[in-house]
Amino acid sequence: MELGYFQKDVLIEKLAKKFYAIQGYVVPESYRMQSATHPAERACVAMAIFAVEEFELINDSSSESEDDDEYETDCLFPEERFLPGG
Repeated sequence: MELGYFQKDVLIEKLAKKFYAIQGYVVPESYRMQSATHPAERACVAMAIFAVEEFELINDSSSESEDDDEYETDCLFPEERFLPGG
């Protein structure tokens, strides 16, 4: 699923506000985090952009994969490859 421009924008705003709230801060619903100049707010926006980009990369790579079950199993139990006798 590829996000459209406005969907991505809304998601970045929502994530940035959530990251900011985790730190104990609250901004009005109408506040635009991507227009902020405060370093802490800018950091939350940067984290949100990074999260969205990572999601898109994971989503793109999983759609290219032919065997999604193998990918999920490898991610859930990657340490099993390194156990003795495994």
